[in-house]
Amino acid sequence: IGICVHSGVFYALDYNLRPFEKGVLPIDRRAGSVISKLDWKHVSKEFFEKTGMPLMTGFPVMILRWLKEYEKQKYKGIKYVLSRKDLIRYLLTGETSTDISDACFGFLNVYTQDYDKEIFELIGIVDAFDYLPELRTASYEIVGHVSREASKETGLNEGTPVIVGAHDACCNLIGSGAIESRSMCSAGGTWSINMILTDKPILNMKWSCESFIIKGKWMLEQYSPTAAICLNWFINNFLSEEIQKAKSNGMNIYDVINKKIANVETHVIFLPFIMGLPSGYPYSSNASAAFIGLKFEDNKLKLLRALYEGIAFIKAVHIEEYEKFFPIGEIRFTGGMAKSDIFCQLLADITGKNVLTVDKEETGCFGAAFLGMLGLGDTRDLKDVLNYLKISHTYQPRREHVKVYRLKYELFKKCCLILDDIWDSIENIEKLLRSEYK
Repeated sequence: IGICVHSGVFYALDYNLRPFEKGVLPIDRRAGSVISKLDWKHVSKEFFEKTGMPLMTGFPVMILRWLKEYEKQKYKGIKYVLSRKDLIRYLLTGETSTDISDACFGFLNVYTQDYDKEIFELIGIVDAFDYLPELRTASYEIVGHVSREASKETGLNEGTPVIVGAHDACCNLIGSGAIESRSMCSAGGTWSINMILTDKPILNMKWSCESFIIKGKWMLEQYSPTAAICLNWFINNFLSEEIQKAKSNGMNIYDVINKKIANVETHVIFLPFIMGLPSGYPYSSNASAAFIGLKFEDNKLKLLRALYEGIAFIKAVHIEEYEKFFPIGEIRFTGGMAKSDIFCQLLADITGKNVLTVDKEETGCFGAAFLGMLGLGDTRDLKDVLNYLKISHTYQPRREHVKVYRLKYELFKKCCLILDDIWDSIENIEKLLRSEYK
């Protein structure tokens, strides 16, 4: 059994090896209250230089600092700090450990790919260093077997081997086949995620430099909540009638939308920052979404087309940052938005790159399963994954569209830069309204 789950999530086991408290996601902001207790500018700089990761208040190290400040008894009652995949594996096998692809979210030195006590000293939680589980250096290592109790609960066969597992983005990259130079894996799910494999750590505030599934390999990852979350927001708020019609006709709302906007053109620019941005981007983390250039004759379909384009534009921003360091020849696109021919072609036209989709609908799950094959010895090399994949479709840039989108892309970036100061002012107004109308 291979396991992959999103990383940066905080879970803990007590001294009875029982989970306590709910998991804490990286977007959690409670630890913002301890920033004033730290020399934040110095701490965040040192943290990045040691880990290769921009420090987020929702990272496990910051949740630990918050617990130490405000819930000391719970803090002292921790036996192990685990990620979500490690908790799942513990419940399946009773075994506690983690791998470097998960532990790199705040616990590892980016260069040694090992635990670093100085990181804990930096955050003021050096005693929590003892909470760390055993560190596995290969994500495909078999570390346990399905227990009798877990077998009864899940229906899985008792004794089934279980590997340590990996961060889902690593599995997604593997499952897409983006394991060779000049190949980038791009995911279009709720978030926009873009990943590249490297043989050395390359630190830049524009991305996270993460340990891959074995020592000596790193994965660069850019992520932002700027993909399907924008589309779903628009659908849920403005397309209730279309949703009902689609249901009545036994159709998928996304298929309906794709068909309707196929031949739509729009001058409108959409900025897809409905959930803001992580730190480290060329634009303010207070960024907010906007439709720019609206005119009387514009309608929902033109706004939808603009929304699709805006999601693709921010992916082009990610690629532009990567290409300052190395060329990208192809994009292997996965996730829910990869089911849309319209969006895949749009992404090719906007980036000027070939966009490839593969025959595995759930590339992350396939990547986790392939790691299980490595663990069992059924295959020996990561590159063997290409033998199990077929290219479903290759979307090539269309020259006449590339020219138009290049102009529109430059306008998109200009809009973002012009609005940078305004976003901070909007955030200040929002804070004022919250305080006035509590």
